[in-house]
Formats: sequence, structure tokens, C-alpha cells
Amino acid sequence: MKNLFIFFRHFLKTTFQKKIAYILHFIAPAAGFTGMFFLLRMAESAAFAGIQALGIVVILSMIQAVLIVSLVLQDKEQGVLKRIRVSPASPLIYVAGNGIAAFFILILQSLFFISFLYLILRIPLGLKFHQLFLILNILNVSNIGLGFLLCSLSDSSSAALVLANVVILFTSLMGGSFFPVEFMNPFMQKLALAFPQYWVMKAIQETQEAGTLTKGGISLLILLLFGILFITLRGVVERRRDRKSTRLNSSHGKL
Repeated sequence: MKNLFIFFRHFLKTTFQKKIAYILHFIAPAAGFTGMFFLLRMAESAAFAGIQALGIVVILSMIQAVLIVSLVLQDKEQGVLKRIRVSPASPLIYVAGNGIAAFFILILQSLFFISFLYLILRIPLGLKFHQLFLILNILNVSNIGLGFLLCSLSDSSSAALVLANVVILFTSLMGGSFFPVEFMNPFMQKLALAFPQYWVMKAIQETQEAGTLTKGGISLLILLLFGILFITLRGVVERRRDRKSTRLNSSHGKL
């Protein structure tokens, strides 16, 4: 437990080492939402503009999750992981500390954003504070899982961020974060089902229409399953990489 807290504190400290991180994690979502809302409000109702503008917040939270998770790769580049492997601390605890730190930061981000939304902008979204908070943080579980998967497929933190930008922007476009899926042709609407952005936007719309989270429960469950799937796939990728590394080391030893 002590090691978990040490790693948790390490990732918190590293994330906010530069002051720009505060702008990125707390100001950017509020600014992005505000700009998109007032742009859409010129032609649409406040409720529609507000819901669709949340798509920008979804995209930013996904990218920010990868930014935090990719700190593991930065530590790997600096030789920190090698020291952890020969220490009493478990690499699994190290990764868990990173995931918990990422979730904690994203919770604070959602609290700041929703407070700004309800206390300052006071936009009538048709959603209660706790409803939007729960939806965004179930999304954050999926985001962190995606971050771990993308980082496991990358050899460096910079490569992970490039891959994340490509994957997140493409899937956000297909999943309805930029514009409603209903505007797409039937094939693209079916393709959208494969992306977590579709399910979070659907959960938001269903909750808005029904006034309760019950109607959006299935969408939220699917979103949570995406997170579990991503983490499972990350484990598969890491095991294969470890086996490949072991085989290479053994073959070099024979030589």
C-alpha cells in the first residue's frame, strides 16, 4: 500500500511539473466547450448545442488520459522501470499507481468543468450535476484503459501521443463527438457502434431525454466494458512483448 501511494504521488507530481498542465487539464475543457457551444447556439437550441459541445470535452479527456498514462513510457525511457524491476516494488503496483493518479486527475477535471458549466455558464442541458459527473467518469475508466492500450503499442511517449491523436480524432469523428451520428449514412452509423465516443454521447442524450440515468444504463455499461476490454488487451500485448524479450535474451545468451 505504501508503494502504491508513492507511485501515485510520483505521477501526480510529474503531471503538474509544468504550469501549462493546469491549463491543459482544467481550463482547456471549459474553454473548448464554451467556444463550441456559442458557435452551435447561433443555429441550434441551447439543449442541442450544449449536448453536442460536450463532444469536445470527451475528445480532450481522452487525449489527457493518454498524456498521464504515457508518463510510464517516459519513466521507461529514463530507466526508472529497470530500477523498479530489481526492487521489492511490483511493476503491477507501479502501473496501478499511474492508473489511479490518472483517474484522480480526471475526476478533479470533471468536477471543475461541471462546476463551471452549472455555476457560471448555467446552460440548460437537461442533465443534473451528478448525472453528468457519473457519465464523464465512467468515460474516464474507458479513457484510461485506452491510454494503457495505446502506450503498450508504442515504444516511446512521443509515439504514443502521435498514435493517440490519430486514433482519438478518427474515432471521435466516427463516433459522433463532432456531429450527431444521425447525420451519417446507415453504414457509418453501424460503424459508430464500435467506438466508445458513440456510447457516451448516446448515454448523455438518453439521460437528457428521460431525465434519469436508468435509460442510459445500457450505454454506460457498454462504455465500462470498453475500459475492461482495453485493459485486457493491454495485458495481452505486454505478455507477448515480455515473452518476445525473454526469447531474444535467451538466444543472445546462447550466442
